[in-house]
Amino acid sequence: MKHFFLILGIIFNLSPVSAKNYYVNAFTGNKKYNGLSITKAKSTIQEAAELTKPGDTVFVMNGTYTNDCPSCNVTDITRSGKKKRYIVYTNYPGHTPRIKFDGWAGISIKSGTSYIKLIGFEIIGNNAQVDLKKALNQPGGCKNKTGKYDPKYNGNGISIEGRNGKHSHHITIAKNTVHDCGGGGIGAIQADYITVEDNLVYNNSWYTVFGTSGISFYQFWNYDKAKGYHNYIRRNRCFNNNSFVPWFKTCEISDGNGIIIDDFRNWQKNSTLGRYTGQTLIENNICWYNGGTGIHTFQSDNVDIINNTAYCNSQSSGLKAGQILSGMGANNRIINNILVSDALVILNSNYSNTNLVYENNLHYNITNPDKAVISITSPSCKYANPLFVKPLRNLTANFQLQSTSPAIDSGNGNTYSSSDYNNIKRNKGNKADIGAYEY
Repeated sequence: MKHFFLILGIIFNLSPVSAKNYYVNAFTGNKKYNGLSITKAKSTIQEAAELTKPGDTVFVMNGTYTNDCPSCNVTDITRSGKKKRYIVYTNYPGHTPRIKFDGWAGISIKSGTSYIKLIGFEIIGNNAQVDLKKALNQPGGCKNKTGKYDPKYNGNGISIEGRNGKHSHHITIAKNTVHDCGGGGIGAIQADYITVEDNLVYNNSWYTVFGTSGISFYQFWNYDKAKGYHNYIRRNRCFNNNSFVPWFKTCEISDGNGIIIDDFRNWQKNSTLGRYTGQTLIENNICWYNGGTGIHTFQSDNVDIINNTAYCNSQSSGLKAGQILSGMGANNRIINNILVSDALVILNSNYSNTNLVYENNLHYNITNPDKAVISITSPSCKYANPLFVKPLRNLTANFQLQSTSPAIDSGNGNTYSSSDYNNIKRNKGNKADIGAYEY
């Protein structure tokens, strides 16, 4: 407790005088309280969110926070921070608040809301309350095209909106656990300057008719033309995100990827945004046993996929695109990644790309060690067993490298992530290691 008050003192000293700390407590909070102290906490995150101003922090304590109506979100964030004065939503130190929902979203950052940080929540969707038979017959699906879409099958964990001409930007989603959502895990649409880091995202996308994924960025918008990386997806673990219900448009299984960057060219749905030109970095992620790909970009440019580990993805019977790939992109780079498949699932593909750089990747097929399906490679790439410590089909899997792994010191020495999944500095040997972990 002494350390917590020291942290608060630092926050007060570094923040403008007007910045406030709000507190939320599911057990002892009351909507009549002002929320400005632990003993006068608000009872819901929404109550605190409606009071925030730039620079404020909302500390959320233990408890389970739920939506008030079947179509409601647990929390709608509509108030923006400012540059260097983000509004921060975070767990109270030592607490693990849970957001459990059966509506359209656990937390929705609404269109035009910017300069937000969302840190330290467990977000639980509605998968446990439905089953596949009911989901296949849900309203709006391929077997039942009548009726309205039902959020109990399609809810998203964390959504960043940007449509209707109101675009969100400068948002960080960090250190959250997002799981069992019928829809997507973490998604952003028509936004810019988005960081998604250090999250665990699993068991999502199972029952939706909309074709979602674990982490998805769709149709981004140019906040400015500044050079360098605008967006970061790093140090996330994505496991068992899968689609079991056909996408309503094609009536075929679609998506269920670990991570996807989709249509940054803004060609789909009659978009008038024009091509997104900002750079995106995807680094040090671990994606395993997802239904679609581990990581891929589609109709998107200027994406770097560096030092990731993708293991046994493309589990859906109709989705065999591979582990890590770029499709219909320009100036994308795929460097220092580990790609492992089972059966004869393809490891990657190279469809209609321009200026694709593919270097120092390690490939392996665990069930057919002498035969792998590789569409693109280079002399710098390897085909060998990466020798992971414990590559299991559950959340206890450990994709660190054994001491004899061929991935050690085999990476591109000029282009690599400066630190690994554990924030350990890279290039400790002769070269950087391949994959999400530095040995």
